[in-house]
Amino acid sequence: MTKINIAKEAALSKNLEIVEELLEKDNLFKNLNKNELRKIFTQTLDKVSPEEIISLDNEDLSTRVDRIMAIELLSGMLDDLTPEEIEIFDAAVEGK
Repeated sequence: MTKINIAKEAALSKNLEIVEELLEKDNLFKNLNKNELRKIFTQTLDKVSPEEIISLDNEDLSTRVDRIMAIELLSGMLDDLTPEEIEIFDAAVEGK
């Protein structure tokens, strides 16, 4: 295993530990799929240096992971809307 892969696995592991903590602590996230979250954080590591993730303290990383999970939760909620509800939502966002 190369140094990059080791760092990437360490960063992913750190992220997933926080995901587990947040899933246990916050019922809001209970409907999120762990496998999907794993994919998201794996893809994130293609864009961000693993060393940057590893260097973050747990509080800062927890805040970032929480935000990503919240975005994932919101996007999933929008998927459940009917076309009429999407129209109402879009109008509300646009301020109509």
